[in-house]
Amino acid sequence: MGALLKMTKDIRQMSDLPAALNPNPWESASEAARSVANYREALVSPLADLVTNGASINNAVRLLKAQLDNGTADLRTQHMARVLGGKGLSEPNLKRWLSAYLKGDKAALLPQYAGRERKAYGWEARAVALYNQPSKPGFADVTSKLIQEGFDEVTESRVKRYVKALPATLGKFSPSRIGPKLHKLTRQAYQPRSLEDILVGEIYAGDGHTADCYVGHPNTGKPFRPELTVWIDIKSGFVPGWWMTESESTVSTMFALSHAMRMHNHVPAWVYVDRGPGYRAKLLSDEFTGFYGRFDIGLIGARAGNPHGKGWIERFFRTVRDKHDKFFAGGLVYCGDDMAPETNRRLSADLAMGRRELPSLKQYVDSLSAWLEHYHNQPQDKLSGRTPAQVWAELNPVSVELDASAIARPRAECTVGRQTVRLHNRMYYAEALALFDAQKVHVEYDLHHDGRVWVFDTKGRFVAEAKLVNKIGVLPTSRLEEGRDRRLQGQLKRLERKVDEARGRRNDPLTADDQVAGIESLQPLLPPPPPPPPPTTGDVIDIDLLSWKDDRK
Repeated sequence: MGALLKMTKDIRQMSDLPAALNPNPWESASEAARSVANYREALVSPLADLVTNGASINNAVRLLKAQLDNGTADLRTQHMARVLGGKGLSEPNLKRWLSAYLKGDKAALLPQYAGRERKAYGWEARAVALYNQPSKPGFADVTSKLIQEGFDEVTESRVKRYVKALPATLGKFSPSRIGPKLHKLTRQAYQPRSLEDILVGEIYAGDGHTADCYVGHPNTGKPFRPELTVWIDIKSGFVPGWWMTESESTVSTMFALSHAMRMHNHVPAWVYVDRGPGYRAKLLSDEFTGFYGRFDIGLIGARAGNPHGKGWIERFFRTVRDKHDKFFAGGLVYCGDDMAPETNRRLSADLAMGRRELPSLKQYVDSLSAWLEHYHNQPQDKLSGRTPAQVWAELNPVSVELDASAIARPRAECTVGRQTVRLHNRMYYAEALALFDAQKVHVEYDLHHDGRVWVFDTKGRFVAEAKLVNKIGVLPTSRLEEGRDRRLQGQLKRLERKVDEARGRRNDPLTADDQVAGIESLQPLLPPPPPPPPPTTGDVIDIDLLSWKDDRK
């Protein structure tokens, strides 16, 4: 019953289409049907004039029929009659066509034969319900299931013809079959976005992408896939800044954006990002201390689960894969889903035996840099034949107004106490902080060196440069190193949990002794018959000599 209700809902969705609400018979008819209607109109339109002038439909039709039978009709009328049936054209048909034409227009002359009525077998609704499952069964599988459920007169060809004749919302790409979310993204209408009113450099789109290539890890030499963080100008398609790291993070996002700002001395008005933690973390998006807020950059968040909104950056990553990664290092380290599986199946073994060698991360970075230069100077259809570099040249920069070393320094909010501020388990001292005791300040710090910080008041005015006086615990000089250590500890904990799980699985839930005990405890379905008592001395045994046969050979 639920399947029938679901099918009814899908059909109701199909009926909401404009073509189903206001069907136009002439527009929806085939070319052949419209051609027949035009011939019929040319044949009966003179008769319609006669009827309009006072003749009856019967007399008008008899006159035309007599002219056709005697051969006295004009050549044009004879040609129309031959196309529509020749001398065998019957008066009832002519009367029906003339009456329909007088009541309506030539659309009333369209052939009305809808074909042979299909026989209903009773399994149709169940076939639709089985076919419209997210497991995507085939026609043969649906047929087999219907036979198993006891339906008669089921064949694969009948099921296939019936399902293919259904509306698209119940067919191969139905919402129930491919999922309502994917159906909305790929099969329903969406609003394309216009870039005509956007200025060059006004909006950057940013995202991270794991490279579709294996390279040697800088520390271990083992195969790994670097993370590429890119900011692209959506107006020109130009890539003003990018960064290569081991994994996507808030720091890599900030470094890529600061690289774009340093290289071109330009601050975008907006950034278009997804809702991942690497782009919307407090370090970046905090209203007072975040990187975006410091440069008055507006934040546009993409709708969750909607790749259409990030089409610019997603299409660029597809181009990187197809135009660069597939050709890097001779295509032998490419690892996309369309790579020949046998090439990378024994990659680790080949590396261990010295039969293959991985390119380094620097080689990949150098190759990508050269390819980006080529990409920026290639004409594109979406730019009306111009190159991204040519469009980017129209940029009117909004100056950063900060030295290069200060652009990538994040900020955090701290409270002053005894002329010191505490940041990341580090204590910093400056005499000027006595004026801000117990007040909140914004502390700017360097990710690479923790020897000093720069303190600002809540209005952004510089207060003092505070120096490191104490570390709480054993901490490295670089906060990046501290982050790597923290990530290492998390990885070790996850590995320990996997080891504990593997040890737990080693203990068999059912041992051999348990199985033997279980078998012995089983009761037979029927007790075995008691054996016959052995004969005793003096008993007489009757033997039927007529039916007895000696089976010995």
